[in-house]
Amino acid sequence: MSWLLVVQPDAVQADVLREALRTHVSEDVVVADSLDDALSSIDQSIPDIVLLPALIPADVEDYVLSYLGVIPDAKHVQILGIPVLERPEHSVQRRARSLMPWRQRSRREALTPGCDPETFTQDVIRYLSGVRTLKHEIELHVTQAASSGRPERRTEPRFSRHTVPWISITRFGGGRAALINVSSGGVLLRTQARPEHHSLKRSDPNVSERSRLTLELSGHEIHALGRVIRCVPLRTGAGIQYDIAFSFDDSVGLHLPAADALVPTSSRAHSTR
Repeated sequence: MSWLLVVQPDAVQADVLREALRTHVSEDVVVADSLDDALSSIDQSIPDIVLLPALIPADVEDYVLSYLGVIPDAKHVQILGIPVLERPEHSVQRRARSLMPWRQRSRREALTPGCDPETFTQDVIRYLSGVRTLKHEIELHVTQAASSGRPERRTEPRFSRHTVPWISITRFGGGRAALINVSSGGVLLRTQARPEHHSLKRSDPNVSERSRLTLELSGHEIHALGRVIRCVPLRTGAGIQYDIAFSFDDSVGLHLPAADALVPTSSRAHSTR
């Protein structure tokens, strides 16, 4: 499904943009008034374009960009900034003033900011055209890669949870998670918690809030620092779950078995590196 996600906490501005878009584009338009609503919408389905307010806090914008960056199916998504849009009544007032040039404008009227919604909508339409082209190129690349029999690049041995019963995951992102497979470089896990912003970044030793995975290894805990490099939201009857590939910053002594206990080839889509 092709659709546009508008992140706009200002209800008036959101209504102006929604109406302008619905007049000119056939794609569905979903408006989120908070970061959590925006990410929840992305969990349900990947949009073609995400429109963010020009004055959105930098950390909120970075979270949205970083989250889309680790979702495999979001490579085509385009991000577009939303200017302050002129409300329809302001357009009427502006035309009326042009018929009465002798009217003295107040300072408030003279400084009223605003971009014509129709003009901005044309920019969105051009982006949509580019997205369609990009999606076609991505699909073509995937098809060519599959037909060429290109070897799997991720050659690091991976082991299913059944072959490493002495390893379990106890906590990740403040909640519990289940181990799917593990390698010397990272793990694939399933959790009900969306990755937090800091877990999408490479760990900074000077920052107190660092992404950490807690493993239980033969009865004692190991804390592994790292970051999320891939996230696949899964829609289930119980809600949204997340398959997360977590890459270790440093080697973790997990006492992995020999390579003959590898995860079967059919499971390689869930590799961690």
